[in-house]
Amino acid sequence: MIRISRDDKKSKGAVGEAQQICDWEGCRKHGPHPAPAAPHLQAAGENNKRHFCSDHIASYNKSFDFFEGMDADDVDKYRRAAITGHRPTWNLGSRRAHEARATQYEDPLELLKGRGAQSKGSETLTPQTSAGQRRALDTLHLTPEAKAADIRKQYKVLVKKYHPDTNGGNRDYEERFQRTVQAYQYLRASGFC
Repeated sequence: MIRISRDDKKSKGAVGEAQQICDWEGCRKHGPHPAPAAPHLQAAGENNKRHFCSDHIASYNKSFDFFEGMDADDVDKYRRAAITGHRPTWNLGSRRAHEARATQYEDPLELLKGRGAQSKGSETLTPQTSAGQRRALDTLHLTPEAKAADIRKQYKVLVKKYHPDTNGGNRDYEERFQRTVQAYQYLRASGFC
């Protein structure tokens, strides 16, 4: 018969903490109170806690600065990564659905009557386009029946037409240029071109 013994972590921790000396400079008292070390001082595999006596733990906690020693860029990177819990992310809808649909399977014997891989340029927009997609198409002077190749072609034409460099630095076309770029990016994120 196998018996599972309880691992009493509190008793082990008490022994380890009893041996700790206060990390406050010049103090040699017993340090039973753990506190986090600054992240830039933490190394892999090391104990990432500091221990303090009752006299110094409150002072340390009041003066603790998580971002101490980090420059503004590191703080900004940490802040951005904290939004997603420091997990990797990617843009949703950035042509992934179309690519998966186009490369999901091939039908060399045409058993599924053309539902297999499709060419990217021949795909047309469905009549069920959203209001945002219709606005983006209107900005590009296109109809919902436009093909992906037509959208790219019209985008290139309008960018050349409205770009400030092609208009001698005239700022009158700048707002149209920005709307054109935003409309194309919206359609692209939707998976249409």
